[in-house]
Amino acid sequence: MQNRNYITVSELNFYLNRIIDAEELLHDIYLMGEVSGVSVVKGNLYCTLKDEGAAIQVCCFGVDKTYLPETGERVIMFGTPDYYMKTGKMSFVAKRIEPFGRGKLFLELEALRKKLEAEGLFGEAHKKPMPRFVFDLAVVTSRGGAVIKDICSTVRKYNKVVNITLIDTSVQGKNAEFEIRDALKLADLGGFDAVILARGGGSYEDLMPFNSETVVRALYEMNTFVISAVGHETDFTLADFAADMRSLTPTAAAEAVTFDAEQLKRDIVSDISYAGKSVKNRIMRLGADILGLTGRITFASSKTISRLSAEVAALLSEARLKTGKLIDSKSRLTENELSKLNALNPVKLLKAGYMRAEADGRPVCAPEDIAPGGKLRLYASFGHLTVTVDDIVINNRGEK
Repeated sequence: MQNRNYITVSELNFYLNRIIDAEELLHDIYLMGEVSGVSVVKGNLYCTLKDEGAAIQVCCFGVDKTYLPETGERVIMFGTPDYYMKTGKMSFVAKRIEPFGRGKLFLELEALRKKLEAEGLFGEAHKKPMPRFVFDLAVVTSRGGAVIKDICSTVRKYNKVVNITLIDTSVQGKNAEFEIRDALKLADLGGFDAVILARGGGSYEDLMPFNSETVVRALYEMNTFVISAVGHETDFTLADFAADMRSLTPTAAAEAVTFDAEQLKRDIVSDISYAGKSVKNRIMRLGADILGLTGRITFASSKTISRLSAEVAALLSEARLKTGKLIDSKSRLTENELSKLNALNPVKLLKAGYMRAEADGRPVCAPEDIAPGGKLRLYASFGHLTVTVDDIVINNRGEK
């Protein structure tokens, strides 16, 4: 193995770099493609330039001196390819950028946006207000990303009582839009106060699931308040328009739905204290007013009160007299009625030797109610008897 001829990685990359540098046909060329993943850092542009078959990383130093493209835009870039030996990566260093036209992906997305907007899926009238207090929060995002950690740490910084539930879903890839749709439906059935749909930044292509009609319609159909927090501040997706609220970042979404529990306690205590003082002062003012009114009324109406008191006393005396007579009269009537009722009391009749007969739990009032050989239950004052009927005599004539 040691006897074989070989070169190192550094030597290979150096050789490739020399080849590209030596190829004059690659110097100062015009390169056309569609831009994605645009970001500007310290005045320098970084993005990807692509077509249907390939893509290359692009950097443009001092982009303020040329045209700044938007994601999805087709441009022509003037510059030179560069092979970075240390990492073995090819890139294109653009010196000048010119607009060429909107890319196919951008045009398709714009057409979808107009269609959904015409259907009213982005209308403000459909959007729900954010709850004043969120105690149960659902976060629809990937379990493996940093987003859920950022949201949890932000919420816990202000509030220890909010319940946070992660609904795990893919946030990029072929089936991501359908997983996101199912996760949103699951969150909507969970009885949460609010839902955050979130993912971190990414390229234009990475965010495409959040531009899908599937996700937009799922957001529109939700009954739960939902915030879209997808990408960075400069990233916009159709999900942002369909959600009830858009946040610049997942962290900003967490801050929006979280209330400061300690501050709320202090506010409540302060409000109660202020209300108590206000009520106390009000009572004191009303008490003073009442005392003043009472004094004036007493002074102005003392003679009238004395006269009315005498009249009331006379009326009360007369009422007592009439009431006593009426009570005596009603008492005698009541006693007479009670005597009549007592004379008709069945129990008294039973004590006199009479018995009450029943057959099969029904009173016996006529010959048809019993037949010879039947059973009777006779109730007396001391209890009851069960007897058998031998014969029946009607009207003391011996008729049977």
